[in-house]
Amino acid sequence: MTKIRLLLQKALRSKIKKGIFKNMKRILFILLLYVSGIYTVSAQNTKELSETENLFAIAKVWGYLKYYHPYVAGGALDWDQQLFDLLPQVRKATTKEEFSAVLLHWIDKLGEVRECRRCEVAKEGVFNKNFDLSWIRNSRHFNDEVSNRLEFIRDNRFQGDQHYVTIGRGNTIKIQNEREYEDFDYTEEQHKLLVLFRYWNIIEYFYPYKYLTDQHWDDVLLEMIPKFQNASDQISYRRVIRELLAKMDDTHTRVIFDGVTLDYLPVKIKEIEGKAVVSGFFNDSIGKANGFKPGDIILKVNGMDAEKKMLEVLPYASGSNTNIKRRNAYYHILKGEDSIAEITVLRNKDTLSLKTRRYPFKEFNRLNRKVPDTTKWKIFDDSIGYINMGYINGDEASEIMAKFMEKKAIIIDLRNYPQFIYHVVSRYLNDRKKDFASIYIPDISYPGKFKFVKNERAGVKNKNYYMGKVVLLVDDQSLSRSEFTAMAFQTANNVITVGSQTAGADGNVTSIKLADGTKAYITGVGVLYPDGTPTQRTGIKIDIKVTPTIEGLQKGRDEVLERAVELAGD
Repeated sequence: MTKIRLLLQKALRSKIKKGIFKNMKRILFILLLYVSGIYTVSAQNTKELSETENLFAIAKVWGYLKYYHPYVAGGALDWDQQLFDLLPQVRKATTKEEFSAVLLHWIDKLGEVRECRRCEVAKEGVFNKNFDLSWIRNSRHFNDEVSNRLEFIRDNRFQGDQHYVTIGRGNTIKIQNEREYEDFDYTEEQHKLLVLFRYWNIIEYFYPYKYLTDQHWDDVLLEMIPKFQNASDQISYRRVIRELLAKMDDTHTRVIFDGVTLDYLPVKIKEIEGKAVVSGFFNDSIGKANGFKPGDIILKVNGMDAEKKMLEVLPYASGSNTNIKRRNAYYHILKGEDSIAEITVLRNKDTLSLKTRRYPFKEFNRLNRKVPDTTKWKIFDDSIGYINMGYINGDEASEIMAKFMEKKAIIIDLRNYPQFIYHVVSRYLNDRKKDFASIYIPDISYPGKFKFVKNERAGVKNKNYYMGKVVLLVDDQSLSRSEFTAMAFQTANNVITVGSQTAGADGNVTSIKLADGTKAYITGVGVLYPDGTPTQRTGIKIDIKVTPTIEGLQKGRDEVLERAVELAGD
């Protein structure tokens, strides 16, 4: 505006050398620009904001101040109550200026923010892909005065012990000092918004893979605000919780609701050729006793079309990639509170109805503790060793590797969840220590930023290391620790990874209590290959892709293992 005003004054003072008419045209044009500019600014200030927009903006400011403002982050205020008191004022504000006035009055009451001499910005060892505070300058929601206040708080942020978050075991965040509402009311809007705002901001500032979600995290907040508002009972409320968590695209993400115990069918499911296929059993004896066979195609669950039902629950199924989301959606419809389920399957060309029991998942684990050595390890063609990492401990791993040192090749099966013993096996596979994973963790001194810690390494200096071929087997059952272990074994000198996309959830898990006391889980630590390649969502690197077929499963074949034996023998 100042520039236009100066141009106007200059034009009015100018000497008329080329005729009054021509000069007047210039004056009128500049005058039009000036008036237009005034109108535009006025329109921006008076344009109405919707309730959802206001709630979106206040959720972001409330969460930002929670972790940045010295008085708030230090725990001096009842921050939940501050939100409850603010919500009625936010609803009354219909323009940017009204909304900004509410914010300014509120921020100024929180306490003085003094200049920070310790608020340095690290330039090395920083992971910034999740960090974005550009919204502070959002001119639709905030006037310059509000934006300046927020930026000053950013530059002079809290540097003490955070009241609401700390770094706990495994370098994951530990959420602390958060009130749980025993009187949580599904009809009380402020309670539901508190659940959403708390959780959304934890992810906003401390989730290592926020930058990888399909839907921008801001858009998630905008979408979920009215859904939380409209959740009027326990069923609809729990549905939106599941939907919110599913939008993180993280196989580790899950939620446990009080009073809900769902038992499992004994079958493992893999989607093959667009069909839900029994690929194996959580326990072989239980699976076979209930009439299932590998290769069975699930058609109906208690009379309902399996694929149609799967698609209904898919938006609420957590998973890092499409394969896992669809698989987990199938698992969800197979689970239930009833001990008996009726499952219709297609076996070869026959349609069969099976009445099968459901079991607590821990029952499978209990029965799987004692397995024969032939399940743990075996030898093919006298020259190829095979280890199933899902059934062995560290001592057994050492004994088996010692037996295999003279073998032509070793096949290591990671289509399971192993114990944390990668270092034991790597002593035999590697000739020296090698970096296999780059780890980054939340920097709670600058929320939203992450910092790299020391790389994870595998192996020891060993001149008698294993010099044969190493073949790793992976698939969708390879989750978290299994993927981490595979990364370690991939540093071996002559290694091939065979199989299909893994679960794509790497890094230690952390738990979060929601405001209603519900416990949720997320990945809490970022893991990359040393070259910066992510494993989250995509899974680990695979050299040769092999997936089972329905025909192969029906014939009792393990086609992934068969291919591995071929490669090992070459």
